[in-house]
Amino acid sequence: MPEDRSFVPAFGNKPRRLVGRDEEIAGFLRGLAGPPGHRDRATLCLGQRGMGKTALLLKFAELAESHGFVAAKATAGVDLLVQLIEGIQAAGSKYVPSNRRFTGVSVGALGFSVGLSFTDDTERKASFRAKLSLLCQALENHEKGVLLLVDEVTADDEQIRQLATAYQELVGEGRNIAIAMAGLPAAVSSVLNDKVLTFLNRARKIQLGPLPLADVTVDYFNTFKELGKSISVDDLGRAVAATMGYPYLLQLIGYYLLEFTGADSEISSATVDLAINTSRTAMVDGIFTPSLSPLSKRDREFLEAMSLDDETSDIADITQRLGVTAASAQQTRRRLIASGVIIPSGTGQLQYALPYLGPFFRGTL
Repeated sequence: MPEDRSFVPAFGNKPRRLVGRDEEIAGFLRGLAGPPGHRDRATLCLGQRGMGKTALLLKFAELAESHGFVAAKATAGVDLLVQLIEGIQAAGSKYVPSNRRFTGVSVGALGFSVGLSFTDDTERKASFRAKLSLLCQALENHEKGVLLLVDEVTADDEQIRQLATAYQELVGEGRNIAIAMAGLPAAVSSVLNDKVLTFLNRARKIQLGPLPLADVTVDYFNTFKELGKSISVDDLGRAVAATMGYPYLLQLIGYYLLEFTGADSEISSATVDLAINTSRTAMVDGIFTPSLSPLSKRDREFLEAMSLDDETSDIADITQRLGVTAASAQQTRRRLIASGVIIPSGTGQLQYALPYLGPFFRGTL
């Protein structure tokens, strides 16, 4: 990997620059600047795999910390609430003195033993909501707010329900708290339909689509210039077009362009070809395999039937090709949309949600 880490094509990593998301960041900062309970303090990031949801959450954490917030990030799952509490304690401990007295009262009386560590009694008996409230109170005394970040939100998650209920109650109490969540559109849509979570429908929703190619062009041009690398206008355009505005491909192609150029000062046409082809192949392991492995044989047959079309597919055509009933095709369609592999593109129309998935199923990738 290039030592300057200009491009980091790995999931869960924060890129050096976040391209094309200025509007989303501005809205998030408006929420932090507003009072507790401000609508923009609850943010939902929706996007397919590789659209930069995790990178955006990490950017939110970085910005929040520079604006007086303690950020804790966790992935939705069985230990989500524990992760968040421990994350707040770890990130906020440097702001709270590690002594046994606080504003003239013994810390133990407030539920803490040392710093942000709970007493044994609080640790055992207090609910998540009570612990979160205690941490918010302690940090507010040091002029710090709390930002909760949750990645890979899914439906039917009791932990998410507890988190949402606690957040809503603390907002009602005027606590200096904010939340940002991210997930596949279908998964988050199911969460929003949950009666307990309907208040999140009032949150600011960020739909992460492909990046403007103009922004990708500027990013590549400036990065290569900073590194003393030259590239022709045509080759730059080919590299940018190959990303299809997909953040993961932006990182992947940029990485291979620098990797294959090495110490040379010029990024050649042959290097651009090699970087594009290598990146497409890398999509198989990085995106396609984890996305397709949970799917059934019928699901994959549906996707293969779509590959006969150039860009969009008509559900009626897919039904005919598969020789199944309309009800069966619709059922498969719903499953694939929920899995984040395909997206609706108009009445009765579908398309792949992931770039180059069509060539993959056609065997021409």
